Amino acid sequence: MKAADFFRVEQDPGWAMNGEPWSSHQDVLDTQLVEQVKQGELDSITDLDAAQGVARLAHQELLHYGTDQKQCKLDNDEIAEVLSALRAVLRRLKVEFKPPFRDFDGFHGYWSKHDMGYSWAARRGYISELFGPLWEQLDALEEAQSAPAGYRGVDGQMQNIIFASTGYKPEMVMRDAINNVIEIVEHGDSCLVYDRPLTDAGLTWGEAVTWWRDRQGLGTADDRAVGHDLYWRLRQSMKDNGQENPAEVLLFNVYGERYRGEEGMKRPILLPQVYLHYDPFTKKQRQQLRKGDRLKRERMDFLMMWPNRARVVIEVDGKQHYAEGDKASPRLYAEMVAEDRALRLKGYEVFRFGGHELTDNPEAPAMLRQFFDDLESRFGSTSS
Repeated sequence: MKAADFFRVEQDPGWAMNGEPWSSHQDVLDTQLVEQVKQGELDSITDLDAAQGVARLAHQELLHYGTDQKQCKLDNDEIAEVLSALRAVLRRLKVEFKPPFRDFDGFHGYWSKHDMGYSWAARRGYISELFGPLWEQLDALEEAQSAPAGYRGVDGQMQNIIFASTGYKPEMVMRDAINNVIEIVEHGDSCLVYDRPLTDAGLTWGEAVTWWRDRQGLGTADDRAVGHDLYWRLRQSMKDNGQENPAEVLLFNVYGERYRGEEGMKRPILLPQVYLHYDPFTKKQRQQLRKGDRLKRERMDFLMMWPNRARVVIEVDGKQHYAEGDKASPRLYAEMVAEDRALRLKGYEVFRFGGHELTDNPEAPAMLRQFFDDLESRFGSTSS
């Protein structure tokens, strides 16, 4: 579990198509979940996972309270409940943790008594010392209980990602065939190219924001401003004939909620319209030259690059994926599932949503949040 799991989002129901996903919401503590942790009533979550999650929440909130109280999401009574739940679950695990206070007020009294009143750095250092032994004990328990997941990621080294196309298909040449170096020689302004090495974390929102800052020359602009600028550029690629694709925008916006705050910078970025294959000819040119289709799927709707080389493809299927006009097409369906098989054999994971499932379903945002929660549980994240 993560600190974010203990909050539920309360939002303006009209946000999904009209604004930025992080601008019209508030996080509210899920007190029922906190109580379930305290009582040991989480059937699908182990005490160890629960302890890690509630410890992260307590650590985060105490750190904020001691350094920048405007960032706190909990009030005094709520942090008291969180710390009570933490003590309870740790007792079940036989892990020792005895902070000398029970809420924010007690923490304030403690730091005042121990000459930390005029130094946020001292308070930060104290919280690190308080939680350090706890992290070590939980890590030791996790190491003792864990087994290799057995998931095989994608082999090979990433050279570049070409994505977020907004116009004409880019024209490319292979500048260095020996080292597989490509160059976009025309229509390069219609797409983005990420060519920095991947880290162990895959490709995170924070790394993409840093890349975008450098690419756009945004210099000293804060991360939030740079992130907004990148977000809107990515969203421009989700259009059909000049109109935004509502199903893709909804999915993109719901995932965009996860970029909020410092933890969000550590989460994988959701890249739209990513070139998987590249055919130098357009579909129209192939028809004119009477050449058959060589590649059935040139672009993925969305791609996520997780730790351990895990790569997740998300497709949002409109009618054109499985029908010709208003008539179901077994041929199109067969091509689609054949491409999915080929991707899975290469180590990618493919998940599909029907457009109707997202645009005509009032429960779609909640369903998507749960889907992304499950993805993160399976593939992991560097967020804490």
